[in-house]
Amino acid sequence: MRKEAVPYLSVRNAAAALPFYNQLLGVEPSVLLNMPDGRVMHAEYRFEGGRMYLSEELPEHGGTPSPQTLGATSVAIHLYVEDCDALVAKMRELGSEVLMGPVDMFWGERFARVRDPFGHEWGVTTKLRDMTPQEIEAAAAALFAGEDSSTP
Repeated sequence: MRKEAVPYLSVRNAAAALPFYNQLLGVEPSVLLNMPDGRVMHAEYRFEGGRMYLSEELPEHGGTPSPQTLGATSVAIHLYVEDCDALVAKMRELGSEVLMGPVDMFWGERFARVRDPFGHEWGVTTKLRDMTPQEIEAAAAALFAGEDSSTP
């Protein structure tokens, strides 16, 4: 049986969030369902390599609170892209906060952390090279030992 984890983002004012996510993902929702009062009940994004759902937080229906309501988030969405730097720049232009700019990491990826305008945190990543688990463990050990373990 095939398994797939799909992030389901809850936001405050989902109608205002749709343009941001449309531009971020480069697609419009393939499904968009609204409540009778016009609030977004469910939006489904399908894009190369994945999909994502989005809705208004809808507390009166037991919906998941948004990061803005919680004042924090406990999950980051890890997004693999062709060009980490370009997507981080685009996210900044769209009003996101760059928490950590793009850096070549010891595990063979270029990685950045970004908080979008709706409070969700993203790990934006570009694969630099394939590494075995043993190579990653050795690079991590070197990092923690204070040695230079940067990715070439």
